[in-house]
Amino acid sequence: MVEEGKSGKRVVLIMLAMAVGVALVGWFAASRVERDTMARREAASEVANATVLSEGVLYEASAGDPGLVIAKDVGSGKELWRAELGSVKTPPSVKVVGELVEVEIAGTPWMTLERTSGEPVE
Repeated sequence: MVEEGKSGKRVVLIMLAMAVGVALVGWFAASRVERDTMARREAASEVANATVLSEGVLYEASAGDPGLVIAKDVGSGKELWRAELGSVKTPPSVKVVGELVEVEIAGTPWMTLERTSGEPVE
């Protein structure tokens, strides 16, 4: 009778250890999936573009090494100018304000360019 009680406890302990093991494996797998998902999102955001159309000119900003702002004539598709932003991992946003093109990265002003030439404004 005493032996049956000990073997019953062993079975319970073995089952408990197996349940903990399965839970740990599930947790590790879920962590791996989350890391992979975040890495894919970051990779996708590195190639994301921001575009603005203003008065027949399309201004397009892209992340990368180097990040770029490109102005194109919508009618002809001809590139009017191109400005490098440096190494940019976060997708930039672009807005046209009067005669200027303002570039922001992660909500922070990064560069202001002349609308007609793409030259940086000090």
